[in-house]
Amino acid sequence: MKTNFYKYAPAVLAIICFIFSTCIYSIAKFLPSGTSLVLWGALTLSQTFSGLMLGLVIKRLHNRSNSDVLTGLQNKRYFYNRLAYEMGRLKRVKLPVSIALIDVDDFKSINDTYGHVEGDRVLLELANIFKAYARAKDTVTVWGGDEYAVILPDTDIKGAEAFAERIRSEVEKHKFPYKVTISVGITCTIKEDDMKKFMAVADKALYKAKETKNNVVSIEGPLYA
Repeated sequence: MKTNFYKYAPAVLAIICFIFSTCIYSIAKFLPSGTSLVLWGALTLSQTFSGLMLGLVIKRLHNRSNSDVLTGLQNKRYFYNRLAYEMGRLKRVKLPVSIALIDVDDFKSINDTYGHVEGDRVLLELANIFKAYARAKDTVTVWGGDEYAVILPDTDIKGAEAFAERIRSEVEKHKFPYKVTISVGITCTIKEDDMKKFMAVADKALYKAKETKNNVVSIEGPLYA
């Protein structure tokens, strides 16, 4: 029922407002001027409330389209929008932007051995760890099934490395029922670069980290030239 409401909310609210306005107008024609003012006041309130409801619906749909259902983190769509903003911001602030791509080592074996419910629990706990060690201005997102991506604004390659080592260490120490480790690839730029090129370097860094696995952080960059 809720899903249907979200789907048809604009049409439903528009029809309700139209019918209500028509009724008030028709009734007001036969009433004293003072009473009609009251009715028009009621109409104004109802229109305001309808607009508020529609705004809430739009906000909720927007949040859903940019969020991962399991972890509550932002998704890849949001990641690209935010990264585009941060890359454009480089023109003004001239401060570096770093990216950390994170992959859960041998995650398929966790799913195969312990089941997808346990696999989901691991992903959720990892998301909580990453959020706990990210700053308010950082953006932690789900990149893929068992991959995460973090945008680190105003952060040079050393700062990105420190963040990566911190979360790597915390994951290693976390009390999972079984061994869970992550591979992290990081890169950095201090100029407004092509976003695809920037991501390609970050992906290359992650690929190198995954070759060794087990808590290895691989650095590729920074892209200063």
